[in-house]
Parts: sequence; C-alpha cells; structure tokens
Amino acid sequence: MQMKLKDWVTLGNLFCGMASMAALLFDRFQLASFFILFGFVFDASDGLVARLTKQFNKFGGELDNLCDMISYSIAPGFLVFYAFYFKADYPLWAAGLLGFFPIAVGTIRAARYNVRRASYPGFFVGLPRTAFALFMIALLNSALFQDLADNLNNQAIYLIPAAMVFVISYMLISTRGFISHHGPGWHGMILWGTIFFLASIPVGIIGGWLFLDDPGFIFDMLLFDLLIYMFVSDLFVPREIKVKYKAYIKEWLAQED
Repeated sequence: MQMKLKDWVTLGNLFCGMASMAALLFDRFQLASFFILFGFVFDASDGLVARLTKQFNKFGGELDNLCDMISYSIAPGFLVFYAFYFKADYPLWAAGLLGFFPIAVGTIRAARYNVRRASYPGFFVGLPRTAFALFMIALLNSALFQDLADNLNNQAIYLIPAAMVFVISYMLISTRGFISHHGPGWHGMILWGTIFFLASIPVGIIGGWLFLDDPGFIFDMLLFDLLIYMFVSDLFVPREIKVKYKAYIKEWLAQED
C-alpha cells in the first residue's frame, strides 16, 4: 500500500500522541498537553490535504482511525493518570482507575463502530474523540484543576474534575447526538462556531504569552469553548431534526451485531 501525502500528515498526529506520552517521562505535563493540541492540528489538516490533492482511499480512513486511538484515547488516559497521581496526590489505584477509564471507553467505542458504524447527517453519534481529548487537556490544565484546590486548601475539590473525567468519557460511547459540521440545516451557526473555536487557539496561546506570561491560558479558553459545544450547542438544533435523529438511533440499536 503506497503512502500518500495525506497519510504522512496523519502520521504527524500519531507522532504527537507518542511525544505526549514521552514528555510525561520527563515531568513535562504542559508540554505533553500541547502535543495533543498539535496532534489536533495534524488531524484537521490531513482532510484538507486529501481534498486539495484528491487523495481518498479506505487505507487513509483506517490509518486516521488508528492514529486517533493513540492520540485521543491512550495519550489522554496517561495524562489523566499523571495529573491525578502527581498533581492531585491521589492513591495509585485511584489515579490508575481514572486513567484507565478513558482508554477503556475509547477502545470500546472503536470496537463498536468497527462492527457496525453509526452515521447521521449533521451529527456525531457520541462525543467525538477529538472533542474528548481536547476537553481532557483543557480540564487538567485549567485554573479549576491547577489552582482552585490549593487556594481553598481542600483536597476534596479534586472530586469535581474526577467526576468530569468519568462523565465526559462516558459521552464517548453514549448515543447522544453532537453537532457536526457535516450536514444540512445549520451551516451558518457551525461556520461561526468553528471559526471562533479555531481562532481561540492562537489567540489563547499568543495572548496568554504576551499579556499573562502564560501560554497555558489557551486551556481555560478551550474548556469554555468545549463546555458550550457539549451542553449548549444542541439547543439550536430544530426539534424535528432531533426527533429524526432519535428515531435513527432507536433503529440502529435494534439491529443485531
């Protein structure tokens, strides 16, 4: 199988996932988190390269899926473990369980859709892995996680991000519909939301570095963006489209594997 240009771009995402886990070996947690963000840039770029070069094939789709598994499920799991063990001072067993859960759920999701894929125009079925990985690095680098517990001198405050890890991980295998840019009906909303999200990345990094001496400010911006996406954006979807989506999911669940 001959590698195409888009496939080499996809491997950039895989490299970032590996680099993220390697950075943790040197106690570079924020750098490890940035590698996940850089992986997202490669992941978003391979589709653009494929369209520009008209290079589409099944191999590229499978390669992209496997690279996403590393960068968006396994690497975030290691980040979760590191954050709760070394930063939140959780017991080894508790930090290990928290780190294992996103990896396990991501693996189940991949196996489920390899058996029988669910697809509906305008929606992702379950939280997309990209949004999950970005939410994890945003949460673990946010002011909520980094500063709040120290300021309140209350270790129990870490139960909030711990619960969020379980809830957001579960969303990966839920059948809830999350708005996708692929589909009819709300191109304007999705367009402006996508522009705002993409613009917030360089603005957060550069603005945080220039004005706050902290490029990690991007993670608080990401957390805000993704909370809106996960819990607010579907309010703008017309009711009739939601009804059709739920009917599709009911039919899909009724099928035998």
